[in-house]
Amino acid sequence: MVKQRIIEKASELFGRSGVKSITMDDLAQHLGISKRTIYENFKDKETLLIACIDAIYTERQEFSQKVFLEADNVADAILVMLRKETEQVSRRQIKMIEDIRKYYPQVYSEQLTRFHTDKYREFERMIKRGITEGVFRKNLNSEIIVHFFYRSGENISHYDNFLNNFSLTEVFENMVITFLRGMCTTKGLEIIDKYKL
Repeated sequence: MVKQRIIEKASELFGRSGVKSITMDDLAQHLGISKRTIYENFKDKETLLIACIDAIYTERQEFSQKVFLEADNVADAILVMLRKETEQVSRRQIKMIEDIRKYYPQVYSEQLTRFHTDKYREFERMIKRGITEGVFRKNLNSEIIVHFFYRSGENISHYDNFLNNFSLTEVFENMVITFLRGMCTTKGLEIIDKYKL
C-alpha cells in the first residue's frame, strides 16, 4: 500500500535527519515515486508528520502488549520496554522530537503530549503491578517515580547528539538500571542483576 510505504519511509528519514531537513522532494526520491503521489495521500508535511507519530505510537503499543504477555514478571517486562525506549531516544528520535518541538509546536502539544501521557499511565500501572508481585518496594509513590523518570528522559532529549558520545549499554546501565535498582526489593534486585544486555 502506497500510503503505508510513505509513512514508513518518512518516519525513517525524519528519525534519522530531523523533520525540517527532509523535503517532500527528498521523500519522493527515496521512495521512487512522484511528489504528486505523496500529496494525493497527504495534504501537507504536517499531516504526514502526524501520521508518522500515530504509526510510531501504534508500533509501540503493539510491542508493549507483546512484551507483557511474554514476560515472566513485571521487572523483566520493564527492562525490555525501557531498553527499547533508551535506544529510540539515543539513536533516532532526538532530532525528530527537537524539530517537532521547534517547528510544529501545535503538533508537539497535541500529539506528543498524548503519547507521553499514555506512557506515564502505562509505567504507573507497571510499578503498581511490580509492588503487588513483590518486585518493587511497597512504600513507592508510583506517580512521583513516573514523573521524574520521564522528566529525566525529556531533559536528555534536549541535548542533540549528546547520547551519541556513549554506547547504548552505558546509557542503559547508568540511566535505567541504576534508577530501577533504587525501586527494587531483594527479589527485584535478583531479577535486575540477572538481566543481560
